[in-house]
Amino acid sequence: MKFFLLLFLFISNTYAINFEEVREDYQSLLEKKYILLPHKPVYILPAVYNDNPNNKVFEGILEDNGNERGKFNKNLETEFQISFMLLTTKNAFNSGFNIFAAYTHRAFWQLYNDEWSKPFRETNYTPEVFARYLLKEPKTFFGINLVGYDFGLVHQSNGQVQELSRSWNRIFSRFAMYSGNTFINLSLWYRIPENEEDDENPNIYQYKGYGELEVLYKFGDVDTSLKIIPGTKNMGAELAVSIPWKEGLRFYGKASYGYGLSLLDYNHDNRRVGVGIVLSSILDQNSNE
Repeated sequence: MKFFLLLFLFISNTYAINFEEVREDYQSLLEKKYILLPHKPVYILPAVYNDNPNNKVFEGILEDNGNERGKFNKNLETEFQISFMLLTTKNAFNSGFNIFAAYTHRAFWQLYNDEWSKPFRETNYTPEVFARYLLKEPKTFFGINLVGYDFGLVHQSNGQVQELSRSWNRIFSRFAMYSGNTFINLSLWYRIPENEEDDENPNIYQYKGYGELEVLYKFGDVDTSLKIIPGTKNMGAELAVSIPWKEGLRFYGKASYGYGLSLLDYNHDNRRVGVGIVLSSILDQNSNE
């Protein structure tokens, strides 16, 4: 469940880190051409309960018979995410950087809303392209070891029209770090400005901020992560926990609170709890061998 594929390889069962081995594993993956590599978590949460669904955004947009059909955005829904990346250029211009294209598809599905024919309430589409550099050896700053970084361009939209449309483009950088048993992904970004008349979410910095922080920790077979979304006015957070189930799959639970959790709800206070399954990471698969 990490931004960096290389983080999947960092921890052995005893949390010992052999950085040279990490580099070798990473380079061996890059020898495989035209294969899809893991990027962000791939999961499905069949049951997600939202204590405060965002119905206000749909007011005045749905048909006049909306009241007769009941709520369009019910408390209980399904959430899933598909994410992958593809190596496009290895060692670009002999710089040591590898170029990747990636795509993440996150959907919020009103599976239990029969009155509205089980619609997809929102879908976030996130294509990106970035350059990645893995250091020859970690660089240590105040006890934190930097092992690699990305920089690139990302577009995110929800594919809607008119009042429900949300999108933005960013230049970003990401940094992979660790300290002891704690692993850190830090993302920083700059939003590419838009014309005032075309800007669908001019105050998004107040809720999504200028980056996000993800902290990961492994308690034996239990994987945990905490993502913090520090807006300049309001913030959000997501706590995820997974435990082994069967080969390639893990039980998965996630609690989300606050703002910036999706595009349509970026300025809405969400309180969500969901359970389901997530695909095992390379780390989990290797630890079972």
